[in-house]
Amino acid sequence: MSLVFKDGSSKKMTARTQIIVWLYQISDQYKLRRFGNIIYFSRKNKYVILYVSSEYASKVITELKSKNYVQAVETSKTDELDFSAEHEEEMMRELKEEAEKLREENEDLRV
Repeated sequence: MSLVFKDGSSKKMTARTQIIVWLYQISDQYKLRRFGNIIYFSRKNKYVILYVSSEYASKVITELKSKNYVQAVETSKTDELDFSAEHEEEMMRELKEEAEKLREENEDLRV
């Protein structure tokens, strides 16, 4: 699941990929503007979150890795997350079973 944004000029939806870029110095974040849209940056942890077009994501990643001011580059794991209702219900059922099991164990210890 790639993120989708409207392209302002053509009114067309384009697929976007989220890339996390770790920097040696946060002041180098300004150099990343030409690669994509900066969504967030952390001064403390020295990383930037970029949105880039999905079709160019692999090229952007290889180019960023070659820059001397970039420490590491990775794609976001949000594409791998499952937000479906069935998955959420299954997780809630598992949590309920775990909580009931822990409650029973605690009651056995009290007696």
